[in-house]
Amino acid sequence: MSERQKSKFARAFDITLSVIIALLVVLIVVLLFVATPMTVSGESMYPSLHDGDKVVVLKVGASIERGDIVVFERPGGSEPPVKRVIGMPGDVIRFDSAQRAYFVNGERLDDFAPKDGYPADYLALSAPEVRAALTGDGITVGKDEFFVLGDNRAISKDSHEYGCIKKDWITGKVILQY
Repeated sequence: MSERQKSKFARAFDITLSVIIALLVVLIVVLLFVATPMTVSGESMYPSLHDGDKVVVLKVGASIERGDIVVFERPGGSEPPVKRVIGMPGDVIRFDSAQRAYFVNGERLDDFAPKDGYPADYLALSAPEVRAALTGDGITVGKDEFFVLGDNRAISKDSHEYGCIKKDWITGKVILQY
């Protein structure tokens, strides 16, 4: 191999190595700060997500809207829960025990309601103040708060037990399931 060919090979190698390093840096930045893969744990989001499903969570810049699936860190909680946003700031969320149904701003919420209705003991594990508010005039979702429920409503541990979550607890929004 001539000196000229070695020089071209070395230059091509340097460029290829530089591109690979740049791509790795971009990938690391994306995974650390922008989006990250996550494995769903538990059946609280069934039928939308199953235990062991893989999702991509957008960490920054995600605007949260009703119906979005979010991941959050709850103080004192263990694994980050994955739940659906039902209530936005200013919304009134009420659970009618007689009809065994949720109402958001007076409109019945039937999206993932159990086929046979909510169990009679559905609110048994709820914090007393949450249960009283949900079955009374309703919970008014505060500024920078959200009311979240799992899609598998009969078994999910969510806002019906512990109330609204804070916006700054949200670590990301599910943007892709694979």
